[in-house]
Amino acid sequence: MTNSTHVVVLSGEGQHSDPWHPLQETSAALAGVLGEENEVTVVTSLDDLGARIGSADVLAVNASADRAEPVPDDAAFGRLLDGFLGRGGGLLAMHSSAVAFPGLPAWRSALGGTWKPGTSFHPPIGRTLIRKSALPHPLTEGLDEFWIFDERYTDLDFDPDVRLSPLYTHTENGATHPLVWTRTVGESRVLYDALGHDVRSFEAPEHVELLRRAVRWLSPRRS
Repeated sequence: MTNSTHVVVLSGEGQHSDPWHPLQETSAALAGVLGEENEVTVVTSLDDLGARIGSADVLAVNASADRAEPVPDDAAFGRLLDGFLGRGGGLLAMHSSAVAFPGLPAWRSALGGTWKPGTSFHPPIGRTLIRKSALPHPLTEGLDEFWIFDERYTDLDFDPDVRLSPLYTHTENGATHPLVWTRTVGESRVLYDALGHDVRSFEAPEHVELLRRAVRWLSPRRS
């Protein structure tokens, strides 16, 4: 698989996890989906990430945080992220990664929107309809709205200086909220996917197909 896209999955542990998300399980599910077409390496520490990110085409972050304040690891991650995006690597950020690395400007800037304690929330997890936006995009061409068992992140805090392209949305309290969006950072492409709370999310074939397409779109190897 030497000519395949190399995806490094950062699976959060310790200070980069929380009690509510089974990150080890969802990282394994994500790696299983992406590994059908790509070379995938799962790492759980920033030391391992630093050793692997140099060969990565796509960085997939499946992490979180149960804290409001930064820790030294956050700044170390920010430096790795800046270097990775600076050379055109693609970033896939999953679900609770919107909660990860609190207070890290580089992370908020890369995603364009993050979880804001006291404002952001999600309705109870359950089977829900995810609606496709009207924005034309190669990632969603031929796809439609779909049902999934998952959480729906609501009222995320968006950076007003960042332009996002919402691909999938949901409706809550009479308002439309982005769930999956893309953006660019220099020569890099970024996709945030608010789905993926637990492994049931990966049972939706449309979600699986979206993730497969995401890596093709994100990779600097794209034609």
